[in-house]
Amino acid sequence: MAVDGIYEISLKTPMGNQKGKLDLKAEGTVLTGTAQVMGASVPLENGKVDGDAFEFQVEANTPMGKIKITMKMKVDGDALSGEATTPFGPAPVTGTRV
Repeated sequence: MAVDGIYEISLKTPMGNQKGKLDLKAEGTVLTGTAQVMGASVPLENGKVDGDAFEFQVEANTPMGKIKITMKMKVDGDALSGEATTPFGPAPVTGTRV
């Protein structure tokens, strides 16, 4: 599908830009894969795909403890963009397929 691939991403957070990586695989409307965030690789949870749009959740370890992040994004060619919803507020996300 259009979302499959590995992406280098950047989240604009109150703590500055956070770099990461997504490894995405769509099977029908189900999205699976991993996210490398804050130095750890974590599985995607509740992943869904609708055409070029997708969403999922991850649980990330941060200096302030574990937090749940919900990401809603869209792929356009090799670029992705969207927003991460965190306990600290929304964070714009951009990325490029590698």
